[in-house]
Parts: sequence; structure tokens; C-alpha cells
Amino acid sequence: MPMSKQSAFQPLAPLYDTLMQGVPYEEWARYLQRLLQERQAHPKRALDLACGTGNVAEQLHAMGMEVVGVDISPAMIEEAKRKAAQRQLPIRYYVQDAAELDLPEAPFELCVSLFDSLNYIIEPKRLAQAFQRVANHLAAGGLFIFDLNTEYALENRFFDQNNLGSDEPLLYDWRSTYFPEKRLCRVDMHFIWRAPDGSQKVFEEVHWQYAYREQEVRAFLTQAGFDQIAVYHAYTLRPPAPYSDRLFYVARRPATSKPSRE
Repeated sequence: MPMSKQSAFQPLAPLYDTLMQGVPYEEWARYLQRLLQERQAHPKRALDLACGTGNVAEQLHAMGMEVVGVDISPAMIEEAKRKAAQRQLPIRYYVQDAAELDLPEAPFELCVSLFDSLNYIIEPKRLAQAFQRVANHLAAGGLFIFDLNTEYALENRFFDQNNLGSDEPLLYDWRSTYFPEKRLCRVDMHFIWRAPDGSQKVFEEVHWQYAYREQEVRAFLTQAGFDQIAVYHAYTLRPPAPYSDRLFYVARRPATSKPSRE
């Protein structure tokens, strides 16, 4: 059975930032700002959905927003809270499932979910439910921006990678298997952590992602009440192409709608 994101990210959580240290978070933030500029949007309150250890939430805070982060993994949220306390950042974090989102701080003017986090929702009905929960937490005119790995990426094994020949303290070897009849991708991840004291820790994780297609994602967004849906080839303002490995979606809660907690 596919594992949940919660179970998949438990052992990795304390080392997640080490694994992601090469990710250009500032460039992702600049692209996010570009998407907001396209909509002439200037949100002040943002929700980071599937926030992990809070790296994107911290970027949103640096952009001048009041930020709340949510993730299904208690271990990831624990790490995010530790970092926020250490850096004296007023970011609030919660452990919640995206499909059962229920936050007292709503409504927000922006919700983001980056780094293919929503591919980890491997039941389409649950993704549709998550979209509805996001819509219910957005103010009228609020934006929902997220990215998804495409089927092209998953079936062509874009997850396969390793750094076994490096001097990095965290070594990894990832191998993926795509099941086209179910549109599921299994990623077997092997890790070796070389601690500063010379000891080693070896552990494995199994991650699952679902290959959502653009038309069904659009349908789920429309069903949840979003409009002005735009889809882009990652990090550009170009439309999707057959070779797009990641797509960014931008959708709006209609300006005439009212937030609902139903």
C-alpha cells in the first residue's frame, strides 16, 4: 500500500534541510512574486500548505506576509517550529491533513503549496477535497498557487538520482518505478547520514506520488469554486508543453464569494 506523506517523511525530517540545501529558495520566491505580479496581487496573509520544515514559509515572511504553515508530518512541523523559534520568526505552524484543513486564522489572501507536495495526495477524491478546503480558507479574490510533477516526469523516472560519490554528509540513492495503469510512482529512497562524530546512520523511505493530468486538476479547481485558472510550464509564463516535467497552477477564489468553514 502507498505510504502517506506523514509516514514517508518521519525519519528524514531532521535531515530534510541538509538534503534540500542546494534548492534555490530565493529563485522560487522570485518566481512566486512574478506570478503574483501577473495578477496584480499584493497578499498580506499567506498559508503555506504542506510546508515541510518551513523554508517557503520563511520566504513568504521575508516578502512581508503574515504566514501560517501546515503539514501532515508532525516531525516536519516540529523542525519548522524549532527553526522559527531559533530565528524569532512569528510563523505559526499546525499539523493537519490538507484534505481536512481547518484553521482558526482563515481567511487568507494567498495559499501556496510548492515542491510537488500535492502529488503525495494519491487519491484524486482527496485532492479535490483539499482544493475545497483551501477555497474555504481563502478570502474573496484570494489566490491558490501550487505545482505538480507531471505524468511525463514520473513515467520518465525524473526522480532517479544519487550523490553516492560526493563528500556530502547526507548520501542518497533514489530509484523510481511508475505504474501507468494506476498512475502511481513509487520512489525507493536509500540514505546514509555521516554524522560529525564519525558515526553513520542508514535508513530507507518509500514515497508515492500520483500523476495528475492538467484537465482533471482544472476540473477539481472549478468544482471547488475557483476561477481564472492559469497553468504554466514551470518557472515561466509559457503554457504547458508535452515535455513539461512540472506545472504551476494559479487559481482565484471569485471576488464575489464569501469564505466558508463548511
